[in-house]
Amino acid sequence: MPRYIGLDLHKMYVHGCEWIPTAPDKDKAKHFRFPNTQEGWTWLLNQVDRTCWVALEVTGSAFEAYDRLSPHVERVLLANARELKRLGSKRHTDRVDALRLAKALALDLVPAVWVPPLSMREVRRLLRYRDQLGRARRRCISQAKRIFLRHGVLLTPHADVQHAAAQRDLSIIPSGDRIILASALRQAAALEAEVLTIEREIAARVHPIPQVRNLLTITNVGMVAAAAMWASLGDPHRFAHPKQVGRYAGLDPSFVQSGEELRRGRISKNGNTLLRTILVEVALGLARHDNGALGRFYHRKKAQIGHKKAVVALARKLLIVAWRMLLTGEEYRAIKPLAVTRKYRTLQRLAQQLSPFPAIAAVVVPQTHITYTRLRHARTTVPA
Repeated sequence: MPRYIGLDLHKMYVHGCEWIPTAPDKDKAKHFRFPNTQEGWTWLLNQVDRTCWVALEVTGSAFEAYDRLSPHVERVLLANARELKRLGSKRHTDRVDALRLAKALALDLVPAVWVPPLSMREVRRLLRYRDQLGRARRRCISQAKRIFLRHGVLLTPHADVQHAAAQRDLSIIPSGDRIILASALRQAAALEAEVLTIEREIAARVHPIPQVRNLLTITNVGMVAAAAMWASLGDPHRFAHPKQVGRYAGLDPSFVQSGEELRRGRISKNGNTLLRTILVEVALGLARHDNGALGRFYHRKKAQIGHKKAVVALARKLLIVAWRMLLTGEEYRAIKPLAVTRKYRTLQRLAQQLSPFPAIAAVVVPQTHITYTRLRHARTTVPA
């Protein structure tokens, strides 16, 4: 009979619970705890075997825990935290969460998520980091524009603040604001260089992938958008219906239904936020430049529901088209050969540029000796 173990991950420690269905009621749940360190995980791996089933919620380090456990146990499931909370009460403690995972695992009720391979995970994290750098850069630019505005210089939304600072007489700005302006411009320039560096790293990883090159055939889809759609959707066969694809990005319409009452609202926004943002940005350009089915879809929807809602609908349609292209391997039917050739050249140029990141020296961590109680005989175990 399998051993059912639920793990609740935290920054400093991991709380676990083994659920034994055949044991007496007072002995069904065996709780334990170990530090979230290399030594702690080594201890856990010595307690499990190939009969163990393990479940844990998707958190920041859940994929790394999955990689550690998979070679040593029979099955590892990563649970959707939002769906898992619907299976239990509103109580939220380490013991309750670990016990809920173990029970759901024993009953085969874990709302498991798909675990992408390491290459996709790396691209996902690079894309999120690039987005964070871009947000920080925009904050610096906004700071510089506010300084200009305080002293009577109004810049357009897309103005180059570096060029504006070089062309204008800054002597009218007090020295304190000039120092802040210079700092904001330096940070914006440095962040722009870091964004380019991260894009090179992304290009080096997605350049040899045929699915990404295939997605580049869509009008207004560049390297970042193609990489985001490929890394986010992953295996296209895990979606059984286009509605699931739209729901994954939070582009599905929200509605409340009870009896004869049915109220429809805006999009749910419950899915991948970064993917949804990128899709809407692509859809804005796609609406202006595409002459194929997607462009015609936008113009038809615009006449019915207006520009803003039509762009969101086009973003959802774009994601579904990308999903079908990943399934079939087909190119976009309204392909623009010259534009696609330029995209391929840009992707190849970025991928061939060497990464400027220096090697990171290894940090030697002193070994610690920790004593544990065996998992089978511990109800609540704390390292000595």
